[in-house]
Amino acid sequence: MVIETVRRQLAIASAGKEARYLIAVSTGVDSMVLLTAMENMFADSAEKPFAVAHVDHQLREASKEEARFLRQYCADRGISFYESRWETVPDRGVEAAARTFRYAFFAQIMDLHDYPILLTAHHGDDQVETMLMKMMRDGSLSNAFGIRSQQPFGSGVLVRPLLTLTKEEIQRFAAVHQIPSFEDETNLQDIYLRNRIRHQVLPVLKRENAQTVQHFQQLSEEMIYGKQLIDELQHEWVARYVAKHEGQWRMSLKELPPLSEAARYYFFAGLLQQANTDEHAQLKHTQLQQIIRLLDSQKGQWQLDLGGHWVIRRSYDLLYLEQIIAAPQAGPFSMSKEIRLPQGTGVFLSETEWIGYFSSDDVEIPKKITNWSEFSQELPIDYASELLVRKRKPGDRVQLQANLRKKVSRFFIDRKVPNEQREKSWVVTTPKQEIVALLPYVFSYLSIAAETDKIHYILLYKYQE
Repeated sequence: MVIETVRRQLAIASAGKEARYLIAVSTGVDSMVLLTAMENMFADSAEKPFAVAHVDHQLREASKEEARFLRQYCADRGISFYESRWETVPDRGVEAAARTFRYAFFAQIMDLHDYPILLTAHHGDDQVETMLMKMMRDGSLSNAFGIRSQQPFGSGVLVRPLLTLTKEEIQRFAAVHQIPSFEDETNLQDIYLRNRIRHQVLPVLKRENAQTVQHFQQLSEEMIYGKQLIDELQHEWVARYVAKHEGQWRMSLKELPPLSEAARYYFFAGLLQQANTDEHAQLKHTQLQQIIRLLDSQKGQWQLDLGGHWVIRRSYDLLYLEQIIAAPQAGPFSMSKEIRLPQGTGVFLSETEWIGYFSSDDVEIPKKITNWSEFSQELPIDYASELLVRKRKPGDRVQLQANLRKKVSRFFIDRKVPNEQREKSWVVTTPKQEIVALLPYVFSYLSIAAETDKIHYILLYKYQE
């Protein structure tokens, strides 16, 4: 059964063609069974189409003996053998660092000696352990599926031909064929989570159902297929409905078709996944749920902080995903200060905004703002000799018509002015705090001269879009 399983998996990996294989062997029972199966399969071959790669991590005394044994084992059988020793062990993250070193070595050998397929001895019990560990640590679909039977690796492919077999099946094969192997004593210690699952959880699951390993394997395959389908839909949705410009993602809610709650969840998961790939934005499951609820609330404007200076915000029919880094306030004036604007003067409100109050026959503007956008109003001769410029305040009201006076906040809502644009607006008043203009949106009805008035002044606002 073991040999037939390996043969079937290799036929899939090689598409039925001749291939060369590099087998990762640790001298544990699993990898020694895989090596033995390969020897049996190619026993009649004039030249063995496989080689063995081994890494001595030098973390245990027995590792030297294991390397010596495997070196001799391969020499006796004419099997090409490649080995490496891990010399630099970090103080932390030893397991992850060891894995990185090990697989880098395998990739190097594959390139140097033309072995397009790497074989490892992961089996069905490893699959269950891995899936349980992932579910405990994360809980997301994208991370919950287990080990793939094959995947791209280095310049070739990594294949796990024993993945559908249980540990018991491998051990029985080893016993029948009297396959020599070494036991890593750290596998017996319950100080590691994987070992605790292996010794305390997996036996219980197997006693409840002998098909547990097979069911987990099936579940992993279905989850991988499901994830691939979701990824394809996410890519299609993001490409069709989302525009990216200078690190900002923008979409029109009008153009977004009606989607179920599940589809919306994965649409935004895909968007944030793309942002994470491109810009290292992060999104939590709870935040995805918040986005769905906020969209359902039908609020015209809202903003959700995602952490790391990232926000997703709605501005009426547009939705933005962007990173906002607060910058020091530029310009000569405090945002809370009233700016005096006597007749005959002009002043820069910011690097991109300028305002002036002049006699209509004596307007002077800086040369650099000549081509900026303009918003202006002519004023009668008896108008105030000085105006004040400030940011809006709660309760501000502007006279829009003779019989219509409206709160500035309501004006913005009715006009559907985005919050960030509201914050950039300016209020111009008389010394008595009567609003003359809300820039760059509207002039007060009180500032509009009657046809019989003699025009003598102009309020001029210039801005760079």
